[in-house]
Amino acid sequence: MRSADDYLRLSGELALDIALLVKLKEKHEKAVVRATQAGDDDLLWAAVGYTIHNIYCLLENYFLRIAKFFENGLDSGSWHAELVSRMCIEIPGLRPRLFDTAFAERVDTLRRFRHAFRNMYQAELDPRRVKILNDDLPGIIDEFSSWHAQFAQALQTIATIIERENSQAT
Repeated sequence: MRSADDYLRLSGELALDIALLVKLKEKHEKAVVRATQAGDDDLLWAAVGYTIHNIYCLLENYFLRIAKFFENGLDSGSWHAELVSRMCIEIPGLRPRLFDTAFAERVDTLRRFRHAFRNMYQAELDPRRVKILNDDLPGIIDEFSSWHAQFAQALQTIATIIERENSQAT
Protein backbone atom coordinates (compact mmCIF):
# COMPACT_ATOMS: atom_id res chain seq x y z
CA MET A 1 0.00 0.00 0.00
CA ARG A 2 1.27 3.44 -0.91
CA SER A 3 1.88 6.11 1.69
CA ALA A 4 0.75 9.73 1.64
CA ASP A 5 4.37 10.66 0.92
CA ASP A 6 4.30 8.50 -2.22
CA TYR A 7 1.34 10.47 -3.56
CA LEU A 8 2.95 13.77 -2.64
CA ARG A 9 6.19 12.69 -4.34
CA LEU A 10 4.31 11.81 -7.53
CA SER A 11 2.55 15.16 -7.38
CA GLY A 12 5.92 16.90 -7.04
CA GLU A 13 7.39 15.00 -9.97
CA LEU A 14 4.40 15.90 -12.12
CA ALA A 15 4.75 19.55 -11.08
CA LEU A 16 8.37 19.48 -12.28
CA ASP A 17 7.13 18.16 -15.62
CA ILE A 18 4.70 21.07 -15.83
CA ALA A 19 7.53 23.52 -15.15
CA LEU A 20 9.52 21.92 -17.97
CA LEU A 21 6.45 22.10 -20.21
CA VAL A 22 6.40 25.87 -19.69
CA LYS A 23 10.03 26.08 -20.81
CA LEU A 24 9.39 23.88 -23.84
CA LYS A 25 6.40 26.04 -24.75
CA GLU A 26 8.66 29.11 -24.68
CA LYS A 27 11.18 27.43 -26.98
CA HIS A 28 8.35 26.39 -29.24
CA GLU A 29 7.05 29.96 -29.43
CA LYS A 30 10.52 31.22 -30.39
CA ALA A 31 10.78 28.61 -33.13
CA VAL A 32 7.32 29.57 -34.44
CA VAL A 33 8.26 33.26 -34.60
CA ARG A 34 11.41 32.48 -36.57
CA ALA A 35 9.64 30.10 -38.94
CA THR A 36 6.75 32.49 -39.51
CA GLN A 37 9.09 35.38 -40.27
CA ALA A 38 11.05 33.27 -42.74
CA GLY A 39 7.96 32.08 -44.60
CA ASP A 40 8.20 28.54 -45.92
CA ASP A 41 11.72 27.66 -44.81
CA ASP A 42 11.50 23.89 -44.36
CA LEU A 43 14.34 23.78 -41.85
CA LEU A 44 12.74 26.35 -39.58
CA TRP A 45 9.41 24.53 -39.71
CA ALA A 46 11.33 21.33 -38.91
CA ALA A 47 12.56 23.13 -35.79
CA VAL A 48 8.94 23.85 -34.91
CA GLY A 49 8.19 20.16 -35.49
CA TYR A 50 11.08 19.28 -33.20
CA THR A 51 9.62 21.39 -30.39
CA ILE A 52 6.20 19.78 -30.89
CA HIS A 53 7.92 16.39 -30.75
CA ASN A 54 9.62 17.34 -27.47
CA ILE A 55 6.40 18.65 -25.94
CA TYR A 56 4.63 15.38 -26.72
CA CYS A 57 7.56 13.36 -25.32
CA LEU A 58 7.28 15.30 -22.07
CA LEU A 59 3.53 14.60 -21.92
CA GLU A 60 4.16 10.93 -22.60
CA ASN A 61 6.71 10.77 -19.77
CA TYR A 62 4.13 12.44 -17.50
CA PHE A 63 1.61 9.73 -18.46
CA LEU A 64 4.22 7.01 -17.86
CA ARG A 65 4.85 8.31 -14.34
CA ILE A 66 1.16 7.90 -13.60
CA ALA A 67 0.86 4.48 -15.23
CA LYS A 68 3.93 3.14 -13.43
CA PHE A 69 2.77 4.55 -10.10
CA PHE A 70 -0.75 3.16 -10.26
CA GLU A 71 -1.11 0.19 -12.55
CA ASN A 72 2.10 -0.44 -14.44
CA GLY A 73 1.58 -3.07 -17.21
CA LEU A 74 1.53 -1.75 -20.77
CA ASP A 75 1.56 -3.98 -23.87
CA SER A 76 4.87 -3.64 -25.62
CA GLY A 77 3.49 -3.39 -29.16
CA SER A 78 1.01 -0.55 -28.88
CA TRP A 79 1.90 1.00 -25.55
CA HIS A 80 2.21 4.58 -26.86
CA ALA A 81 -1.42 4.70 -28.03
CA GLU A 82 -2.61 2.63 -25.08
CA LEU A 83 -0.96 5.02 -22.67
CA VAL A 84 -2.91 8.02 -23.97
CA SER A 85 -6.24 6.19 -23.86
CA ARG A 86 -5.49 4.82 -20.40
CA MET A 87 -5.17 8.34 -19.00
CA CYS A 88 -8.88 8.98 -19.53
CA ILE A 89 -9.90 5.93 -17.53
CA GLU A 90 -10.84 6.32 -13.90
CA ILE A 91 -9.93 3.26 -11.89
CA PRO A 92 -12.24 3.33 -8.87
CA GLY A 93 -10.38 2.86 -5.63
CA LEU A 94 -7.04 3.25 -7.39
CA ARG A 95 -6.75 6.51 -9.32
CA PRO A 96 -8.81 9.28 -10.92
CA ARG A 97 -8.70 9.83 -14.65
CA LEU A 98 -6.22 12.40 -15.86
CA PHE A 99 -8.41 13.76 -18.67
CA ASP A 100 -11.50 12.99 -20.75
CA THR A 101 -11.72 11.18 -24.09
CA ALA A 102 -12.16 14.39 -26.09
CA PHE A 103 -8.85 15.68 -24.76
CA ALA A 104 -7.25 12.25 -25.32
CA GLU A 105 -8.06 12.64 -29.03
CA ARG A 106 -6.27 16.00 -29.10
CA VAL A 107 -3.24 14.54 -27.35
CA ASP A 108 -3.30 11.60 -29.73
CA THR A 109 -2.79 13.97 -32.68
CA LEU A 110 0.48 14.98 -31.01
CA ARG A 111 1.39 11.32 -30.50
CA ARG A 112 0.79 10.50 -34.14
CA PHE A 113 2.83 13.53 -35.22
CA ARG A 114 5.67 12.54 -32.88
CA HIS A 115 5.67 9.05 -34.39
CA ALA A 116 5.75 10.39 -37.95
CA PHE A 117 8.38 13.01 -37.11
CA ARG A 118 10.60 10.47 -35.37
CA ASN A 119 10.40 8.03 -38.28
CA MET A 120 10.81 10.53 -41.11
CA TYR A 121 13.90 9.47 -43.04
CA GLN A 122 13.20 9.85 -46.73
CA ALA A 123 10.04 11.94 -46.69
CA GLU A 124 9.96 15.70 -46.37
CA LEU A 125 8.26 17.42 -43.49
CA ASP A 126 5.21 19.27 -44.78
CA PRO A 127 5.22 22.76 -43.21
CA ARG A 128 1.44 23.02 -43.78
CA ARG A 129 0.83 20.07 -41.47
CA VAL A 130 3.17 21.48 -38.86
CA LYS A 131 1.32 24.81 -39.06
CA ILE A 132 -2.05 23.12 -38.54
CA LEU A 133 -0.80 21.23 -35.49
CA ASN A 134 0.95 24.35 -34.25
CA ASP A 135 -2.34 26.26 -34.31
CA ASP A 136 -3.86 23.75 -31.91
CA LEU A 137 -0.85 23.33 -29.64
CA PRO A 138 -1.33 26.36 -27.33
CA GLY A 139 -4.88 25.23 -26.56
CA ILE A 140 -3.70 21.69 -25.87
CA ILE A 141 -1.02 22.94 -23.48
CA ASP A 142 -3.43 25.27 -21.68
CA GLU A 143 -6.08 22.59 -21.35
CA PHE A 144 -3.50 20.07 -20.18
CA SER A 145 -2.41 22.49 -17.47
CA SER A 146 -6.02 22.56 -16.21
CA TRP A 147 -6.22 18.76 -16.25
CA HIS A 148 -2.92 18.62 -14.38
CA ALA A 149 -4.25 20.96 -11.68
CA GLN A 150 -7.32 18.74 -11.17
CA PHE A 151 -5.20 15.60 -11.03
CA ALA A 152 -2.72 17.16 -8.60
CA GLN A 153 -5.63 18.15 -6.36
CA ALA A 154 -6.93 14.58 -6.47
CA LEU A 155 -3.48 13.28 -5.45
CA GLN A 156 -3.44 15.76 -2.56
CA THR A 157 -6.88 14.57 -1.47
CA ILE A 158 -5.75 10.93 -1.55
CA ALA A 159 -2.64 11.80 0.49
CA THR A 160 -4.79 13.63 3.05
CA ILE A 161 -7.16 10.67 3.37
CA ILE A 162 -4.25 8.27 3.88
CA GLU A 163 -2.72 10.55 6.52
CA ARG A 164 -6.06 10.81 8.31
CA GLU A 165 -6.57 7.02 8.23
CA ASN A 166 -3.03 6.43 9.50
CA SER A 167 -3.45 8.89 12.38
CA GLN A 168 -6.77 7.29 13.39
CA ALA A 169 -5.19 3.82 13.33
CA THR A 170 -2.47 4.85 15.80
